[in-house]
Amino acid sequence: MEFRLLRNFSVIVELSSITAAAERLGIAQPALSRQVKILEQNFGVPLLHRHGRGVTPTEEGSRLVSRAKLILEDMKNLQTEVKGDPKSLYGTLTLGLPPTVADVLATHLIIRTMEKFPDVNLRIVSGFSGHVQDWLTRDKIDLGVAYEGQKSKFIKSRPILLENLFLIQPAQPNCDDTPITAQDALRQPLILPNSEHGLRSRVEHIAQTAKIDLNVVLEVDILPTMLSCVERGLGSTILPLVSVIHHIRSGQLVARPIVQRPIDRTLVLMTPLNRPISRLPEKFSEFMISEVHHLVSSGEWSGTTL
Repeated sequence: MEFRLLRNFSVIVELSSITAAAERLGIAQPALSRQVKILEQNFGVPLLHRHGRGVTPTEEGSRLVSRAKLILEDMKNLQTEVKGDPKSLYGTLTLGLPPTVADVLATHLIIRTMEKFPDVNLRIVSGFSGHVQDWLTRDKIDLGVAYEGQKSKFIKSRPILLENLFLIQPAQPNCDDTPITAQDALRQPLILPNSEHGLRSRVEHIAQTAKIDLNVVLEVDILPTMLSCVERGLGSTILPLVSVIHHIRSGQLVARPIVQRPIDRTLVLMTPLNRPISRLPEKFSEFMISEVHHLVSSGEWSGTTL
């Protein structure tokens, strides 16, 4: 099947008119109608509903358009890869990020991508590390950034940075930013996300190793709500510094370094092993890591080590 048939059919559906599509494409209307018939014969189903106001896709036609867009996009990416221009990237890339990483990285990455690779359409989705890993395995995203946790034979993980975790408490007379031991931090009344969250799993693992029973007074998955509860003195939490830096600077919260047994976690870049990685994700990975390094070395991503 010729790719131009898929492209032209997509234009017809976009404009809801064979006549308008023929004008845009510079093709005679009868020739375009014949192309639709060829597609319908190939698939053995009607692809368009024809009516007085133009055309609308059938259910099968809608599915074809969705798949055709992906196929045509892949072809454009393939052309760029074959040309091999090292300075240019083209196409759509979907990146999965955990919420705390998205807070510090997403906007910066979008701006830098627009500056350096204007022909790249960067899509960013946010979810817990487990969700990001699942999306990558099921081909929903091209690249994923997550906190190291469960291993998968379908995913390759590359460490990016080590993120230190701090005990976060309200800025009150009896709370300051003096260091606290891991044992004392873990015995505080804690506000933590639910057990599906990678942060919770990491804290629980440290507590079990130290034979400490956690005192979780609240489970909150929404970061602003969690911080609001801490500000009101309902408990403390354990978070990376970058998640609370604005609250610290405004004097609402304090971040206490955890010492003697620091609590940290590794951020990794995940790429799929169950399908070939194309040039766009491969080159974008290097670009993104360089931007992460810039944020860390400039102090914008506080509390981390490359």
